[in-house]
Amino acid sequence: MRTAGVREWLLDLLFPRACLQCRAEGALLCRSCRAGITPIGPACPACGSRRLDARLCPSCYKQWRIQRFIAPFAYRDPLARTLIHSFKYDRVQDLAPLLADEVMRWLARYHISLPKDAVFVPIPLHPNRERERGFNQAELFGRALSRASGIPLRPLLRRTRGTPPQSSLESHAARQANVADAFGIGDPRVSVPQKIILLDDVATSGATLREAARTLRAHGARTIWAVVIAKG
Repeated sequence: MRTAGVREWLLDLLFPRACLQCRAEGALLCRSCRAGITPIGPACPACGSRRLDARLCPSCYKQWRIQRFIAPFAYRDPLARTLIHSFKYDRVQDLAPLLADEVMRWLARYHISLPKDAVFVPIPLHPNRERERGFNQAELFGRALSRASGIPLRPLLRRTRGTPPQSSLESHAARQANVADAFGIGDPRVSVPQKIILLDDVATSGATLREAARTLRAHGARTIWAVVIAKG
């Protein structure tokens, strides 16, 4: 047994995992509670219209410049909110594979295939905030999704300045202004692939994704999808 496996076995023995919802021992989310997660169907993130192929409707695409938007859950769903809060703020990093698996199940359910010639690009945190949290939840989620899908992960973006959390701002205009010019390419010598799949945990106004997409397009990206765990 490898060292990592021994460590996990000892941790499970000393500190048995309990379901985050019902506290039953055995898994972070028991089979019964996992069956209770309510997925939402593909929809345009801007206007909410049903889009079975997850494409943005033409008029909304002009503003977002993102071709397809994947969000398996609504953040208002209590269980989805519990999982994301535990993952992001309680540092339950072992939730990443479960969340990635839920995304893959959702894609299979709606017969949507991720482009295999794309790369995953996580939304970056500012270095100060990442040091405080200890990890970037979008990148951790991306690593798990990369393993599940076979699509490579490349942290191409960097935060050029610190910004208040988007959740602390109420209006769409304030959120858009908050992230304006907040991203850059981490290494200007690296060429940006033409096909990108942006990753984040939650999208509410979509301002962060739009600004990240704008930055990537300015450096050569042509096709951009977005995958988030939940839509706010």
